[in-house]
Amino acid sequence: MGNYPPPPYPPPGPPYGGDWKYQRQVLKDQARAHRDMAKAQRDAYRNQIRGFRRSSILGPILLISVGILFLLVQTGHLASQHLWDWYSRFWPLLLVGAGILLLLEWGFDQYMQSDPTHPPYRRRLGGGVFTLLLLLIFSGVIFSGIRDGGHSKIFNGFSINQDNMDEFLGDKHESDQSISQAMAPGAGFSVDNPRGDVTITGTSDDNQIHIAVHKEVYTSSDSEAATKAQRLSPTLTTNGGTTSLSIPTLDGARADLTITLPATAATTIMANHGDVRVSSLKAPITVTANHGDIELSAITGTITTHINNGDSSFSAHSVTGAISIEGHGRDTTLSDLSGPVTISGDFFGTSHFEHIRGPIKFHTSRTDFQLARLDGDLDIESDISISEAVGPLTLTTGNRNVTLDRIAGDISVTNRNGSVDVTGAPPLGSISIQNRNGSVDLTVPEQASFTVQADTTNGDVDNDFSLATEGSDTHKSFSGTVGKGGPTLRITTTQADISLKKASILPLPPTPPAPPKLTELPSNVHQSIEDAKAAARDGARQAREAAAEVKKEAKEAADEARKEAKDKQ
Repeated sequence: MGNYPPPPYPPPGPPYGGDWKYQRQVLKDQARAHRDMAKAQRDAYRNQIRGFRRSSILGPILLISVGILFLLVQTGHLASQHLWDWYSRFWPLLLVGAGILLLLEWGFDQYMQSDPTHPPYRRRLGGGVFTLLLLLIFSGVIFSGIRDGGHSKIFNGFSINQDNMDEFLGDKHESDQSISQAMAPGAGFSVDNPRGDVTITGTSDDNQIHIAVHKEVYTSSDSEAATKAQRLSPTLTTNGGTTSLSIPTLDGARADLTITLPATAATTIMANHGDVRVSSLKAPITVTANHGDIELSAITGTITTHINNGDSSFSAHSVTGAISIEGHGRDTTLSDLSGPVTISGDFFGTSHFEHIRGPIKFHTSRTDFQLARLDGDLDIESDISISEAVGPLTLTTGNRNVTLDRIAGDISVTNRNGSVDVTGAPPLGSISIQNRNGSVDLTVPEQASFTVQADTTNGDVDNDFSLATEGSDTHKSFSGTVGKGGPTLRITTTQADISLKKASILPLPPTPPAPPKLTELPSNVHQSIEDAKAAARDGARQAREAAAEVKKEAKEAADEARKEAKDKQ
């Protein structure tokens, strides 16, 4: 027994054996001491873990970037509409940039921790940064859906357009209304429709405005739908020689307007949410569209257009007046135009032009060009292609491949990070091509006379006119006079080749004649037309009276026959 250690409990007797309160206090003190020790160990472990953590720089960069953008908007150096339009289109680049930054941080950490003397650590993104990223992604999806007409391209079937939001107000109720009102000769017309399409044709031949309204309201009951449709009725007012039509703004309601006007009525259209279509007018037109497409055709007067949404498209066909387009849109389509065309803003879709007899000016944040006449067609998307045009042609762009085919007159091209391919048509004008990081191919008529200077850095040069190549391995050039001299051809590029070729190139056809201008008819012709209209109205009235008389006689005869048959029975 003496070889065994003493028991691990205190021996009986005072103060333990007889004072149970003291024993309980001792046990509590021991438990408290264990808890304090565990807490101290846990805190020490946490501090040790925190010492191994390093925050990502992604959070500060995001906050600084967002702050700078909002500061530019607040100070007026950046339009908020530009910001949201670009963000709705390119917001996935946010994820690309965040991923690249995290990948660079991971590579840096791997390099630093390969040194055994460097203390180990690990990166953490942080809940705040993760929440900010989710918020920015969600905002990008919402704005992208709005920009694409309410349908998200990423989440198929996800729609956030106004019609879907209106469905929360109840079922859709439809109704129609027609209005006609006399219009003074030479009076103007304006329409303001907050939500709904506007279709206008200049085919009214009775000096009246004819309006057809198709109403759609979302309510939970028929009685409420009738009341709401009544409130949606258009209002016509006349002030200072202009007749104005306005539609009230109602939640969960839209009104599609079909309007027939006299052809000579100058027209102003304001459409907030809806498409605009105008045809067969011989007067100036001003259109402002915030969320909707614009289609114009068979217009004689000038056209002024303001597009305020990157999702809207514009098209004009068979227009003889000048066209001015400003704002931010998607696709632009122009064909068979006689007047000058001016386009300024940002257009992210496809631009397609055909047969424009007037000069063209096109200015965006990425591309700026001018030309005197377009006999062929022009396409701007990811690349730029112009065929059969008359200069002077000036083009400044970047990150695009440029193809100019059969261009007569002076040509000036400035580009970077893309190829330039130009074919000059007779008569050959002065040509200047300045490119960076892209090849240049210039083809001229084989019988042309000119003076040329071509230089490239880190590229080769080639020509079909037996001009000697000069320079070193890093810089090559050729120059000289071909034929009798004449226009100057100046070509420069870097990191790519230059080629000057000759070919048999037909000249462009002569300038097509402009359509004849409409002239005012003599007064006697107007009187003859009015007399003919009056005679036609009188003839129609007499025909209606004769038909009514025949119908009355036939009814009387039928009644008499039924009476005789009844008497015989």
